[in-house]
Amino acid sequence: MSKILVVDDDVQLCTLLTEVLEDEGHEVNCVHCGESALTYLQSTGVDLVLLDVMLPNLDGMQVARRICQRFATPILMLTALGDETTMLDGLQAGADQFLIKPFKVEELLARISAILRRVGLERQRQCLPSSTPELESQLSRLPLTGTELDLLKYLIKHNEIVISKAELQKVVLKKELSPFDRNLDMHISNIRRKMVLAGMSKQHIKTVRGRGYSYSACVSE
Repeated sequence: MSKILVVDDDVQLCTLLTEVLEDEGHEVNCVHCGESALTYLQSTGVDLVLLDVMLPNLDGMQVARRICQRFATPILMLTALGDETTMLDGLQAGADQFLIKPFKVEELLARISAILRRVGLERQRQCLPSSTPELESQLSRLPLTGTELDLLKYLIKHNEIVISKAELQKVVLKKELSPFDRNLDMHISNIRRKMVLAGMSKQHIKTVRGRGYSYSACVSE
């Protein structure tokens, strides 16, 4: 089951899209403004965002840019503006594909399927190895920033091995560790918080006092 976030201020269209997509086996959530979309993505991982261009306050272009700055979530933009300038602006903002309103349901589903196939292949290449496919799926859906994803992948690669803060800081964050720099700890805290919000245990990433951090696929609360 794929998780899809619909961002559109047209409540009636959101209801229709929810019915259509749930019939196809997707899990669907809807929000009606850009700010709500960004707040939702902070705590909940999704496989695809259906994003309207014409939104109140933050428009779809601004939302797409912010999503791409912080997450690796694909975006299918919905727009009533089919001109070349709008499409170029959307692609530059980070949209993967465009769909012009009004659209046929069959075309929407075909585009969604194409994007989700690509997402699946990319996740296989990213390879977050764990003890079970279920855990791997949970990890791949976490709404991580690029830096958080790099940290998690590095820890998973060294499963059950304690990695020093200095090594993580140098290899992943690309700078030397200083005594008062809490940047690394903040990133680890954010990863744990997102794990908990996704129903996972924060104990997958352990703090080893005086030594560093380690990842463990098997945990006991």
